[in-house]
Amino acid sequence: MTQETRLKKSFRNLSVGIVYQVSCLVLNFITRTIFIHELGAEYLGINGLFTNILTFLSLAELGFGNAILYSMYKPLAKKDNNKLAALMNFYRKIYRIIAIIVFIFGVVLIPFLPYLVKTETAIPNLTLYYFLFLLNSMSSYLLAYKSSIIIADQKVYITKAYALIFLIIQFVLQVSILYFMHDYILYLLVQIMCTFGNNIACAIKAKKMYPFTSEKSELSKEEKKNIFSNVKSIFIYKISGTVVNNSDNILISIMLGTIVVGYYSNYFLIISALTGLIDVLFTSVNASIGNINAEDNIFKKYQIFNVLNFLSFWIFGYFSVGLVLLFNDFITLWIGTDFLLSLPVIFAITLNFYILGILNPVWIYRDTTGLFRDTRIVSMVLAILNLVLSIILGHFLGLFGILFATAISRLCTTFWFYPLMLYKKIFNRSAIEYFLHQLKYFLLVVFAFIVSYLLTQGISNINIWNFILKGIILTIVTNFLFFICLYKTNEWKYIYDVVLKK
Repeated sequence: MTQETRLKKSFRNLSVGIVYQVSCLVLNFITRTIFIHELGAEYLGINGLFTNILTFLSLAELGFGNAILYSMYKPLAKKDNNKLAALMNFYRKIYRIIAIIVFIFGVVLIPFLPYLVKTETAIPNLTLYYFLFLLNSMSSYLLAYKSSIIIADQKVYITKAYALIFLIIQFVLQVSILYFMHDYILYLLVQIMCTFGNNIACAIKAKKMYPFTSEKSELSKEEKKNIFSNVKSIFIYKISGTVVNNSDNILISIMLGTIVVGYYSNYFLIISALTGLIDVLFTSVNASIGNINAEDNIFKKYQIFNVLNFLSFWIFGYFSVGLVLLFNDFITLWIGTDFLLSLPVIFAITLNFYILGILNPVWIYRDTTGLFRDTRIVSMVLAILNLVLSIILGHFLGLFGILFATAISRLCTTFWFYPLMLYKKIFNRSAIEYFLHQLKYFLLVVFAFIVSYLLTQGISNINIWNFILKGIILTIVTNFLFFICLYKTNEWKYIYDVVLKK
């Protein structure tokens, strides 16, 4: 596949993805605002807690999704339809089993709900709410596998288009239910309906686009063995990622109360919205990177990695400066001062956001080069270290301690080990250059923050016009400093010559 074809597909994925994420951002904020006013912070906390519990249950997926996607890159490049059909048939069988496992484990957890939910007043129908969350999670496995071939074929814009349609339907119905009926059960039923409807629509589209996937074709024992080998390694990442990313809300609920989960979830919604919007860029090039990594050009792999690394710093660095300066202003304007968190907590949230962001290129290359086995042990160390530190620091420092523990855990493990293995196994060179770049990038972000902070110190009153003024100042300052310091780099020249000009 030519570089131009990859760029066109990536740009199409990026364009539709941005529309989808912006729509998600706007509609979720409207829904969240009405949700808080109509049902209150405790229901908001339950919503966040149950979402995290069900994410833990998704561990039953084991990592088959990533392993199957990785297995599809070469057959798609070679147009091996028989192999693709075999992979889809195998995927279908596995996901049906997973749906059953998720349901069984979900039901087993029901007796433990009183120990996880800590509220000042008793909430009726708690078990029913949880059961509806469980049904939504289980339904996502029944047909979702069919969209995998669309994603692997660099056409994720198709799945995003369907997701946008059902997002709008869900928004209209849920907002109407909240505003006129105040019914949480109907609210959750609509969510289940739209999840299932989206999966059906994608499945029908995939069948039309790739009719050969319905053919009866089986993988050989050796091919299944290779997939299971990758799954074993990916499963460790799944455990690690789930523990690190989703244990916080459960620990917050147990140690500090479910209502604190509600307060934190407002900030997390903003972080998720920003991350989702930025991830569109990286998701849109994922399959193209997989296509590049299926070839043997090490220089090309290394060049593209550096460009992605540069983009990650610039984007996440800019937003990190904005988050620290504007987070509480935004919450105040949105839902009021009663829902504010302290400045140290905001620093911890932003630090996690930045660390995760700059590791994006490393994860993309890990997944698209099959570098699963070489980095799995450190992922387990990350999960254990995060859990231990979160409990200890959470006991002494509260919410800040739980969130800061996550950042410390990542810095002590995956932040240095993943790039080390990537440079050694894929690029055949030392990773010192990578860490020097990251240090330079981080210091530049800190410098941009200090300058922006000093220039916005005099703007004390919180209103929409001052919020916009602060945003304009930090945008100009941060991007100007980044540009002045980095416009001569090879990465900027590549972005300008290959991407912007075209």
